[in-house]
Amino acid sequence: MMRRRHKKSRKGCLECKRRHIKCDETRPRCINCATAERACPYPIGEEGSGTSPAEDVSPTASGSGSGSGSGAGLGYAPESEAFPELAPFAPAEDSTPVANMVHAELLYHFLTDPHMVYPVATVIARDLVMQQALREPYLLHQILALSARHLSISRPESSLFYYNQAVQLQTHALTLFNSLDPSYFSISVSHRMPAFIFSAVLGVHALCDMLSHREADFSSTLGRYVGYLHLHRGIYQMMDGYWELMRDGELKPIFDTGVQWYESTGKGSHCEDIRERIGTVGLDKETVEAARKAIDLLQCIFDDQTDSSHRTHRLVSWAVMIPKDFVKLIEAGRPEAVVVLGYYFVALHLGRNAWMLGDADLETMGPAFTIARPTTADAGRIAEIHLAAMDSNPLLHVQFPTPESLVALQEFLARYTAGQLEEPASGVLVARDVETDEVVSFAKWESPSHPEAVKLESGDLQYSEGCRREFLDGYVALAEGAKKRSFGDKPCYRLSFVCTHPASQGRGAGTMLTRAVLDLADADRLPVYLESTEEAVDMYKKFGFEAIDSFEMEIPSRAGSEMPSAVYREVCMVRNPSPSVVR
Repeated sequence: MMRRRHKKSRKGCLECKRRHIKCDETRPRCINCATAERACPYPIGEEGSGTSPAEDVSPTASGSGSGSGSGAGLGYAPESEAFPELAPFAPAEDSTPVANMVHAELLYHFLTDPHMVYPVATVIARDLVMQQALREPYLLHQILALSARHLSISRPESSLFYYNQAVQLQTHALTLFNSLDPSYFSISVSHRMPAFIFSAVLGVHALCDMLSHREADFSSTLGRYVGYLHLHRGIYQMMDGYWELMRDGELKPIFDTGVQWYESTGKGSHCEDIRERIGTVGLDKETVEAARKAIDLLQCIFDDQTDSSHRTHRLVSWAVMIPKDFVKLIEAGRPEAVVVLGYYFVALHLGRNAWMLGDADLETMGPAFTIARPTTADAGRIAEIHLAAMDSNPLLHVQFPTPESLVALQEFLARYTAGQLEEPASGVLVARDVETDEVVSFAKWESPSHPEAVKLESGDLQYSEGCRREFLDGYVALAEGAKKRSFGDKPCYRLSFVCTHPASQGRGAGTMLTRAVLDLADADRLPVYLESTEEAVDMYKKFGFEAIDSFEMEIPSRAGSEMPSAVYREVCMVRNPSPSVVR
C-alpha cells in the first residue's frame, strides 16, 4: 500500500528520517519514537540534540580508542577509506516501491535456497543478516537485489526479468543508504552493523556484475575491477573506530573467520615464484610487505581445493583483506600488481562453480563480439533487438499500447533502419557474436559528420498504426527542450540508442559499442550528449558522463497498477572529449 505524502521535517530526529515519516521535533523524544518506544537520536551538532542513553555506545565512551588504534589487534590493515559515492541523486520523496509478490519470492529465496547464502555459508550468518535487514530498509532492499541477481543466473529463461528487478532494488537500496545523515552511523555501533553488512553484500553483487561484463581491452577490465574494489572496500568507513566493538558483538563469528585467514600463511607452492620475485623489482619495503600479504592470502585460496564454500568466501573477501598499499599499486596499474591479479583471476577460475563467480571463466575473458557497420540485411534484426531491449520501458507501451501497434512499430523500425543504412554517413554500428556472427546489439547516434534528418519520434513514426501521437509529441517537445536548454546549438554527438538483445545482455556488447562511439567523438574532439532512463545513469557515469538536466512527463500506469498514472523521467547527460585528445 502506498504511503501518504508528508512534508519534510528538516530538524527532525534521525529515526523519523530513516523511516521517512514526519517528525514533530519534540525533544528529547519525539511523539513517534515515544509511542513506538524507540530511541530518539537527533543529528549531532544541532542545538538541543540529545541521544538516548541506551544508544550512547560510541568508541570513546566504550574505551576502544581511535580508529587506527582499535584496528591493530585484528590483523587487518587499519585504514579509513571514504565510502564511495553510490548514487547521483537525492531520493524522491515517497519513492519507496510498493511491496509485491515478487519481493516476497525474493525474500523466501534468500532464506531457503542453500546456494543463495552469502559465502560465509552459515545459517548463523544468514539469520544475523536478516535480523539487521528487518531494522534497516536499505539493507533489506540490497538483500532482495542480490536474491534477484542470483535468480537472473539460476533461471536463464527469466534472466532479463530478474536482472531488471536486481537493478531496480539495488538502485533503491543505494538511494535509501545515501539519504541517511552521516551522523546517523556515529550514534552507536548498532547503527554501523547493518551498514557493514550492506557494504559486504553490495560487494558480492558488484563482483558478480564486474565478472559478467566483458571488455574489449585490458585497461577497461582493470578500470572496472578498480571501481569494484573501491565499492567493496567502502566497508572500512563503517569499521573505522569500531573494530573491537563490532568484533566482540553479534558479528564475532564472521570477524573471527576473517582474522584467522588474515593471520594464516599458505602451505602450497602455487605463488612461491611471484612471492620471491616481488622483492626484486625495486619497491620500497612497506609496499613489498603489502604485496606479499596479498600473495599469502591468495596462496590460502589455492590451498582450499577441497572446501568450495570456504574458498568462495575467501575469493569474495580478498579485495577487502588486501593491504591498502597494495591497493595503490592496483590503482596505478603497476605491472607487479597486474601479475598478482593474474593469479587472483586464476583462483576465480577455480571457484567458477559458485554462482557469483560463474562468469570468471578464463576461456571467455576475451572479446566475445566484433564491432562493424551493419548491412541493409541486418535492418530487421536491429528492429527486433530494439523492441526486445526496450520492452521494460513504460513509455514505449504508452506510446504503442497494443500488440498490433508494437508489430507496426517493429515493421516501421525495420524500414527506417534500412533507409539509414543506405546512407554511408549515417551513425549505426552493431556488435556481432564471434561464434554465431549474429547481431546481438546496436548503437545509433547523430553528429555533424553523421547527421540525422529528423528525430525518430517526430518523423513518420507518428503515423504508425495504433500509435498514441500525444505521447510521442510530448516526449519530443520535452527532450528537445532539455537539449536546447542545457546544450544550445553547440556541435556534439547525440547518442540515440544502445540496445542489446536480452539473451546477450551482461556480456559487454553494449559497452563495446558505446566506447566505439565515444572514440569517434574523441577523434572529432566533440562532446557526447544523451537522454538516459534513471536506471542507466550509473552505467553512463562509468563512461565519464555527467548529469546536467532532466525532464519528466506524466503517463498512464500499466495494467495491474493501483495508481492511475505514473511519472516517466529521463536524465540529460554529457561527456566531454577525453583530455588525451584535446590539445
